[in-house]
Amino acid sequence: MPFAANKRKSTTTSGLANVFQSLPNVAIGTVTLLLLIAQIINGQNPPQTCPAVNDISPCVCQVKKNGLDILCEATDVFHINRAMTALKPKSPIIFYLKLRHNNLPKLQGFIFLALDIRHLTIHNSSLAVIEETSLSSLGKGLTQLDVSQNQLQNVPSSALKNLHHLLILNLNHNKIGVIHSRAFEGLDTLEILTLYENKISNIEPEAFRGLDKKLKRLNLGGNHLTTIPQKALAIFDTLKKLEVQENRIETITEGDFEGLRNLDSLILAHNKLRQIPANVFSHLKQLNSLELEGNMITYIDKDAFSGLEENLQYLRLGDNDLHMIPSESLRPLHRLRHLDLRSNNISYISEDAFVGFGDSITFLNLQKNDIKTLPAMVFENLNSLETLSIQNNKLTRIPEDVMEPVIDTLRVVDIMDNPLICSCDLIWFPNLLKELKNRDDEMTQKKRPMCTMVNEHREYFVQNMPLERMNCIGKSLGGALSSNKATMGITFTMINLVIGTMSACLI
Repeated sequence: MPFAANKRKSTTTSGLANVFQSLPNVAIGTVTLLLLIAQIINGQNPPQTCPAVNDISPCVCQVKKNGLDILCEATDVFHINRAMTALKPKSPIIFYLKLRHNNLPKLQGFIFLALDIRHLTIHNSSLAVIEETSLSSLGKGLTQLDVSQNQLQNVPSSALKNLHHLLILNLNHNKIGVIHSRAFEGLDTLEILTLYENKISNIEPEAFRGLDKKLKRLNLGGNHLTTIPQKALAIFDTLKKLEVQENRIETITEGDFEGLRNLDSLILAHNKLRQIPANVFSHLKQLNSLELEGNMITYIDKDAFSGLEENLQYLRLGDNDLHMIPSESLRPLHRLRHLDLRSNNISYISEDAFVGFGDSITFLNLQKNDIKTLPAMVFENLNSLETLSIQNNKLTRIPEDVMEPVIDTLRVVDIMDNPLICSCDLIWFPNLLKELKNRDDEMTQKKRPMCTMVNEHREYFVQNMPLERMNCIGKSLGGALSSNKATMGITFTMINLVIGTMSACLI
């Protein structure tokens, strides 16, 4: 605020103080009123006070920085009405009003009349009906409304239409079956709408009309949808996150996501998808994160991720039915950082599996597959890899030359639950643990994979293998894999020279 305005306020307050001094016999009530006026002139909220405990019991009230925090729990409509009546004469700012675990089947009209409520929660209270006038007086102040875990069978459109400052609406865990046209009309400031765990099977084409100006996040997860409601969603060119997980969607087709040009995150996990066709995401040029885990995907078209080349960084394909890494589909994704392929049926990895898109990957999850061997050069292109999860596969050997290209960048590596055989090839693991300890990284330190000494019929922790009995000459002390690649380069050069000399002699 400009200096002159601050000066005027200070002068006004000072003037009122002089008035108080010159009127010693003014009634206390009048003085209090004048003080409140002074605070309002200075842009301050008047002090908030709770009603007497007996007046709002069994509800409880606390004074917080931004207003009152009121909780009414395990009670009924009579006591809630009584508490609201006790609050009205004080005209407080109620920053939080939480009505939880109550017997409140109907929210009556004008129940909040003359109250300034910013965040209203009516949770798990058997609420089935919200009368049209019950929320109408809250239109200028209410920014968050949570009516989750109740018995609502429809969106209470008429009660919501005057909430012109609402930012967040939570309708999770109700019994809504259909989203009718213009169900949210009037909520033109809404940014987050969550409808998780209802019974929604139909969303009419005009269902979200009026929400297209501000909405950033829409959660339709945990419902009964069998297709993407494309016509209803097409208006959302401002939407950043769309969640349609845990539905019954069997197919997605090109055009399903048309209009969502600013979408950053799409969650399609835990549906019934069997394949990802070509160009299905081609309209999502800004997409950064795509979650497809928990489906039944067996086939991914080579052009499935067309359009995502410039921005996609997080791709989750775990818990599907893939039998190989879909390398051809992934190659255009040159900005991919996080690739999750856990819990598939991958048994074979080709040597060029990560060629063309591996440079930027920092996280690779291959756990819970059926991988038996790792090709010698399989990780050669993973120049940025920091986390590698290959636990719970069928690996008996993880040769050091396989790990050599990523040993300098790895910070977390999990090889647990593989039928590993103790051999000199595994010395890279305890050596890596020493390096990670020097880097103050403890995550891998906590992993204690086992290997079997075949001739002893005994298991050892890999970091405690009996190297002296394994004939690992020259490896146990110096480290099979030095983090100094220059040194390794010299070593390999010397070996090549020796081999070359021996070959010459033999000739």
